[in-house]
Amino acid sequence: MRQWSRGYELLRYYVRFAFWLTHRRIVVTGREQIPKGKPIIFAANHQNALMDPLALVCTNPLQTLWLARADIFKNKTARPVLKFLKMVPIYRIRDGKENLSNNEQVFNQVAQVLESAQTVALFPEAAHSGKRQMLPHKKAIPRIALEAEDKNNFSLGLQILPVGIYYDHYWKFNRTLLVQYGSPIEIDRYKELYTENQQNAMLVLRNEIHERLSPLTMQINSEKYYVDYENIRLLAGEEFAKKVNLNKDSVIRRFKADQLFVAKIEQLEVEQPSIFEQIIKQTGNYFSEIGKAGIMDGQLNQAIKASFPKLLVQFIGALLSLPVFIFGFLFNAIPFYIPRLFLTRKVKDPAFLSTFNFAAGLILFPLFYLIEACLVFLFSGSLMMALMVFALEPFAGKYAYQLSNFYSNLYQSIKLNLINKTLLKRLSKYRKETISAIFTGSEKVVSP
Repeated sequence: MRQWSRGYELLRYYVRFAFWLTHRRIVVTGREQIPKGKPIIFAANHQNALMDPLALVCTNPLQTLWLARADIFKNKTARPVLKFLKMVPIYRIRDGKENLSNNEQVFNQVAQVLESAQTVALFPEAAHSGKRQMLPHKKAIPRIALEAEDKNNFSLGLQILPVGIYYDHYWKFNRTLLVQYGSPIEIDRYKELYTENQQNAMLVLRNEIHERLSPLTMQINSEKYYVDYENIRLLAGEEFAKKVNLNKDSVIRRFKADQLFVAKIEQLEVEQPSIFEQIIKQTGNYFSEIGKAGIMDGQLNQAIKASFPKLLVQFIGALLSLPVFIFGFLFNAIPFYIPRLFLTRKVKDPAFLSTFNFAAGLILFPLFYLIEACLVFLFSGSLMMALMVFALEPFAGKYAYQLSNFYSNLYQSIKLNLINKTLLKRLSKYRKETISAIFTGSEKVVSP
């Protein structure tokens, strides 16, 4: 576990490539804040099952030991694979009280890794939420950090590095990912407090980790209105981001604007509950209306902005791009749809959907690419053509998916602008009024 692994590194190159293929954009900030030559504990928010560890593995160069929930180690076949991936189990109450004593051995192993100036990672929440809601933090990270430093007379130089992970969508292919490395917490500052009261030191450190991590995450606190908050953010967030213009990068700008926007709506809920209820009702009615029409908000927004010359240019572009789409679709459709249409029925927790699809794709895509390249060679007799097809298949698949979204949006724009203008006008008016109501309401509160 403490040794640098060539096999692990080779696998990571492959996973990073697959990660790039499956994401529209990956943005990383604060990577320069990762301490060099010091032991580190990465403390990240946890919302998207095993995709969260991959978000860290694929965005920093360190080979990190991961503490993972013990139940995934029950399968004997999986254990050597998990060990190769530098994962060790950590036991919780739900795994049985009789197993909690096993954590002592795990913590000793982790301490040895940290004493070798290497890195460890675990999630302070000890569970994934599947929502933009950070769960209460547990004491595992403070305990590991403080006990390791105490064992070494607080001379390790151990740092806890908060990491915020944000997805624009949890389950969809071709989503955007933002990984933000925060400023490190130096554990030697806790020496005096830990000497006086160990339990209090753990609680104070746990709270500091939460405080450092919160600005790096998207937090929607409401349980009752969670979906409504998401709809408000999706509907008016882009326009709000343009108004506040908090960053040059579009992904970071939208993230920071959404944080501020959600905070303003939460304040509105407390200070102006009647206005908040009206906005919730109107937003819900709007999404219900476009749902009945079979249109997504993004498609409607594009249709509103469309003009005849623009539609004509897009239509010509769609025709010219058809060969790329056909090639990409034909060579990628089977491995893409197999897990989504058949295998995902076995996934009980929706938070594991993207993990399952990604893991299945790591195996299915290269397998089918190899089979398809062999078929090309058999029919063409050209090894060069077969190799070219094999090399181009993943890129063509990525762009075929993007083109399918482009075609779908273009179809809706043409249908609304040229066939059903009455519906476009009605929904456009409803959308504008709803966004206006949201902004008018949010302006009634003082900025948080």
